[in-house]
Order: sequence, then structure tokens, then C-alpha cells
Amino acid sequence: MMMWTRKKKITISVIIAIVVILVGGYLFGTHRVASAVPGHVYQYTSVNGNNKLYMAFSKNTDQVVVTADKDKALKANANDRDFQTIYNGESKNGTWQYLAKGSHLTLSKSQSGKNSRWQYNRVLVLGKKMYAGSFTYQIANAGQGIDRKNTTFEQLR
Repeated sequence: MMMWTRKKKITISVIIAIVVILVGGYLFGTHRVASAVPGHVYQYTSVNGNNKLYMAFSKNTDQVVVTADKDKALKANANDRDFQTIYNGESKNGTWQYLAKGSHLTLSKSQSGKNSRWQYNRVLVLGKKMYAGSFTYQIANAGQGIDRKNTTFEQLR
């Protein structure tokens, strides 16, 4: 039978507590997408860092306004009427929907009867930022694949 000193017991207890906190925090952070996205505007920076898009997520539907115009995205977030007006105005470029579930954020675009989809995997929500470890894509007339680069979404409102 092994005898542990008081110091050794405390050290092991602290290590176990830290592991439990880290694992619990990670699980909590990776399952907050569904509550972090609706009703907010996020800035998305492309994986190569040279393009920015703004996404205004509806709080009541699965619709999302995706635009390069920051002011338009912020205005869409003001109220439901402004959101629908801007969403309908942007629909000439296709309509966007989203699904936020578990640790995944999926964006889909329908245009001219063709669908494209981007699924951000292992999304971790920390404060006003979301980090995705990778994303898969299926783009109409362009192919499909997986990109293993980290992606960041920053909440503007």
C-alpha cells in the first residue's frame, strides 16, 4: 500500500482540478455556437487574410445577410424589418441560411437553383470571437474539399 504525503495529495488534487476545468471549459466553449450566433453581426476574415465579409445572423429565422459592406450588415442587425429589407435586397446575389448546432456552424447559399455550403468544424466560442479549426466546403460548379486552416469570426454587435 502506497503512502502519500499531504503535499503529494494536494499536488495531485490541483492537477486533477485544472484538467477538469480545462476540459469542461473546452466542452462549454465548443457547444456555444447555437447561442452565440443568432442576432449578432460577425466579421469573417478569409483564411489568406485579404478579404473580409460581414454576416448578420437573424435571431428569429435561419437567414443570414452576407455582405462585404459592414454598414449594411450592422443596419440589418438593427431590427427585424431592416433585416428583411436588406436580406431581400441581397437575394439577387443568392439567399443565405445558417445552422448553428453543437460545435458546427454551417452556411449555405442558394443561387439560380444551385446550392453551395461551408461547414465550420470544432468551433470554439471565446468572448466575442469564434475560432474554427477547419471547414469543409461544397461549392456549386467549383468542387468540394476541406481546408484545415484556422478561421476566426469576430463579433461586432
